[in-house]
Formats: sequence, C-alpha cells, structure tokens
Amino acid sequence: MLPVGNKKVELVLQIGRLQCKKCGAIKQPRLSFADPKKHYTRSLKRFVTDLCQIANIRDVANLTGLSWDTVKDIHKRHLRKKCKSFKLKKVRHIAIDEKYLGKKRKFITIVLDLNTGRVLHIGKGKGKDALNGFWTRLKRSKAKIQAVATDMASGYISAVLEHLPNADLVLDHFHLVKWFNDKLSLLRRQLYGLANKADKAVLKGSRWLLLKAPENLKQHKDRKKDERFRLQQALKINEPLAMGYYMKERFRLLFQCLDKDRAEVELEAWISQAACSGIKILHDAAKKLQIWKPFILNWYKHKISTGKLEATNRKIGTLQRNACGYRDEEYLKLRIYNIHTSTYALSG
Repeated sequence: MLPVGNKKVELVLQIGRLQCKKCGAIKQPRLSFADPKKHYTRSLKRFVTDLCQIANIRDVANLTGLSWDTVKDIHKRHLRKKCKSFKLKKVRHIAIDEKYLGKKRKFITIVLDLNTGRVLHIGKGKGKDALNGFWTRLKRSKAKIQAVATDMASGYISAVLEHLPNADLVLDHFHLVKWFNDKLSLLRRQLYGLANKADKAVLKGSRWLLLKAPENLKQHKDRKKDERFRLQQALKINEPLAMGYYMKERFRLLFQCLDKDRAEVELEAWISQAACSGIKILHDAAKKLQIWKPFILNWYKHKISTGKLEATNRKIGTLQRNACGYRDEEYLKLRIYNIHTSTYALSG
C-alpha cells in the first residue's frame, strides 16, 4: 500500500475463491482497490507513476519498498497506455534529425512536432529508410504538414521531397554555419601544410580564432594573448585564408537579413563571389549552396529550426546517463516518447 513517510506498509488479507456452478471454473473475486494478480494497490500504482516523473527508478523503489523491476513494470505499463496512440492530424511543423545512442544501438532517427515539442516517431538507424513507418502514419492521419526543418543529410532531404511535396523544406541555419565552418577549418589545414616555418608559427592555434564571431574575440594587453591581434596576423600572411574568413562572416550574417528578397540578393552575391574566388573549397561550397538555395530561403517563410530537437537530444542523453543505459529497448522508446513532459534536469 502507500508508504507512510519512508515506512513500508503491507495489507495482509484472505481472498476467497469462487466456483462457477455451470462450468466448474474457480476464480478469485475482483478487488475494488487492486488489479488482478498484482501485489500492489491501485493507489500505490498511481503514486509510483507520479514519482517516476521526478525521480529515477532506484529512488522510487527505495521509497515505496517495491523492487526495481516492479517499479519499471508499473511505469512501462503506464507509458505504453499513454503513448499507444496520439493523433497527427493537427501537426503542421516538424523537425527531423538523428541521435547517437552508443555502440550497441548506434543511431536512431527522431521526428519532433515543433509546436508541442512531442516526439512523433523513433526510427532505427539513420537516413531515408528510418522514416518509412512515419510516412505511413502521416498519410493515414491526413495531416497537412506546412514545413519541415532538417540538416543537410541527403537521405532526409530526398525523403521529405518525395513524401511531402507540398511542404516547404527548411535547412537549419545553425547546421549550415557549422558546415561552412568545417570547410574553413579544412582550408586552414591545407594552407598550414603548404606554409613555411615562419608562417606555420603564426597559423598554429588559429583554428578557433577563425571560427569565433569577431565580437567574441578577447582583447589582452599582451599581444601574444590578444585574440584579435593574433587573428589579424594570421589573415595578413595568407590571402586565401583571409578570403575564407571574410566569406564565413558574410555567410553567418546572411540570416540577419530583414526579408527574403534581401537574403536572396545576398546569397546570390555570396555564391557568385565564392565561385570566382579561385579557391576550390569555396567553389565547391558555392555549388552546394546553389542546390540548397530554395531550402535556405524557406527560413524566411517559416522561421523554424531543429533547435527544439537538439534540446530533446540533450534530454535523451541525460536520460541515458542517469539510468546508466537501458537494457529494455521498448522502455527506452516509451521514455523518449514521453520526454516532452519532463524538464531537462528531471529528464532521467
């Protein structure tokens, strides 16, 4: 029964058996306060369910006097009933991304409702095939999806274009900036390999200076520790690196344009300048952005991103760390489906 403080309470009673005169079957009478074949009351079951929202299974088991497996079974049954079916008809904006769960389970693909923060689908693996079950459910629900936010993964892009031709695909601007930052890091690495000994000494340790926003660079009285001075020295000795840094900053500021028309002009100018720069990495980036151009500009029509999904992925990471991993895959999925009801601190 419900504990009193931290004291375990047990109710001991004799339960009679009833025999049917027609068929001879022997059954126990139903109890108003407990489910059949369960050794805990319904009030204790509700208490355990509520506690599992704010504490881990071990703490709930210690408080109630139940075993770890019993607490997990109670919570699992509750989540299974709660997540058995939820409607997709009112869903309008979704985000798609993958999450790495470790060496054993590898990747899962998650679809999130950006309006409610609820996980709509968990697919095994990553890429186009991980979304097959979701498209079937979405078609049955007759949901009118307006926009989808995702990163630049070709599998997700092709799947959205195939199954949601009337929806606008929005490439997440954080992933776009990160993608070009990786290109700039590669350019710096190539130039460092070609530089002489004196230039290498200047370029060494400049990677994070190149990736930092100019307003975040720290000033110092000592020039060796002054980040702005060190960045200027690195850019002064290498013209291609200076060009790459200038293009990085221009690309970052693209998403601060006031409207779509202005952003389109800026993006066209960026692509044109990168294509004529004579730097292979910038030339390749211009080709990619020319393909992604309509998906980048869709952000001005639907100002959505995968930010909420990244926050959900962090919650999932906390959930796994607090539990030291999950042996029961079904229980893990049920916890993820219900993770939108928990704050970050209480997600485990």
